Amino acid sequence: MSTAATAAITFVALYAGHQIGDHVVQTNAVAATKGAPSAEQLAAGVSPWAGWAACLKHVASYTGTQAVALAVVWVVSPLGPVGAAAALLVSASTHAVIDRRWLVRRLIRAKGCHDWREGPYLIDQSLHMGALLVASVLGAAIGGVGILAVAAGAVALIAAALAAERWLGAAEYPRSAAPVHG
Repeated sequence: MSTAATAAITFVALYAGHQIGDHVVQTNAVAATKGAPSAEQLAAGVSPWAGWAACLKHVASYTGTQAVALAVVWVVSPLGPVGAAAALLVSASTHAVIDRRWLVRRLIRAKGCHDWREGPYLIDQSLHMGALLVASVLGAAIGGVGILAVAAGAVALIAAALAAERWLGAAEYPRSAAPVHG
């Protein structure tokens, strides 16, 4: 089977796992808190990293669901364990960053599409689909020690997202400007 066909079936498996993990497995409590804090919470002095525990809980169950989907297609696909691990690392790390929601809010602001009723959800899902495409191609193409580069990239992405959240929270809502509560 060609690498392109392996990438295609990997995408289908990751997509099925995404749909089930994001819409069936994810709990309402996690969905409500994984993107915290809100602008109001930031203004009140809540850490910009609030919500990461819920986000990581979601990413763990989401990635587990995708792993099951990849295992199902493994029957007909030559995707090896290194490729599967690479695909899951890319999917998990990008999913965590996208689900923190600040990127989606910034895109909505940049596009000026505040009036799109389903805008936040559609932008979120579109970003996830693009990330799944990249994960699928890398999973099909990667081999050997290439997984180390993918793992390093995943860790770097999460670290950059944490730094961005901290910087954005401090820039948009400096503690000195936060309302004083008595």
